[in-house]
Amino acid sequence: VTFSGAWPAAAYVQRTWPATLGRPSPLQRPGFGGPMRQAWRASTSKRYRIKRVLYPWKRELERESWDLLKQDMINYFQAQPQRDSTVNIRASAWPKFAMKEHLLEAGRLPAMITGWGPPRKVSFPKAEVERIAFDEPDGHLSHLFRGRLWRIHVGEWIEECVVSDVAVHPAEQELYFVRFRRHVPGKVTTLPIPVSLSGLWGCPGYRSGGHVDLAMPTIDCECVGERIPPPFVINVTNLRLEHPYSRITLDDIRDQLPEDGLTRFARHYSPDTEVVMCYDPKTVPEVPLPPDWKDPNFNHRSGRYHLTYTGFWPRQTTRQ
Repeated sequence: VTFSGAWPAAAYVQRTWPATLGRPSPLQRPGFGGPMRQAWRASTSKRYRIKRVLYPWKRELERESWDLLKQDMINYFQAQPQRDSTVNIRASAWPKFAMKEHLLEAGRLPAMITGWGPPRKVSFPKAEVERIAFDEPDGHLSHLFRGRLWRIHVGEWIEECVVSDVAVHPAEQELYFVRFRRHVPGKVTTLPIPVSLSGLWGCPGYRSGGHVDLAMPTIDCECVGERIPPPFVINVTNLRLEHPYSRITLDDIRDQLPEDGLTRFARHYSPDTEVVMCYDPKTVPEVPLPPDWKDPNFNHRSGRYHLTYTGFWPRQTTRQ
């Protein structure tokens, strides 16, 4: 039979292949004959395995290389400089007859240095100080901002200070004013040193379902030397879940203080003050607040903030 034009493939197979033989495979269909059928080759199921030879010298090198690598790592970290949180920054003198608002509009951060000498008004690049103050993209003012030594270069003068007060936006990452206090060696300077945890994923108490609570984000320390200690790093890999709770106290981290003996914990602490606790949240009962409790976030220098304006009924005032 001779056909003129294109014929559907399904109709062609239906006419040329008997229905009693079942559905033909792709290679048995008439459209897949000729050169395509001859070029097709079945893949072998044999898998080639690479034979690895364990040479004696190779096994000896692998056994001895770890000690060499470990010693090399120890030498590298010992050669690194000690942990130091000191900030070196340049500042310029506060221009005469210039208000704080004028400096902020010009991209400068007004500041004042006081204590142990005449007060000195300076200004910093605002973007540079804010990059140090807000070290987390979604966080607020860092604890380390108040717990480090600032070495300020003003012209030919170098002032070593710590932050005593800061004016910051309550929600945004924006600074308005910073007040520094000079740090003089031989004089007691009290400042909060931040605390961070290490080894939380390997903590047995955490892996047992317990809650690891950092009770003291900062620890007040009294420094009389030239150096301010870096932040404390507490290892919690040995903290287990116990009843009612397990803890790490100030006495347990006393070895992290500088060896020169010029830094100590603030005297209002006791050696048993708890820094880190591990407990089961289900075993802690809920205790209601006392009736005379007041939210400290509403306190200010002149009294307390209220939710209504002064003069409206019922009459409220910010003074007590």
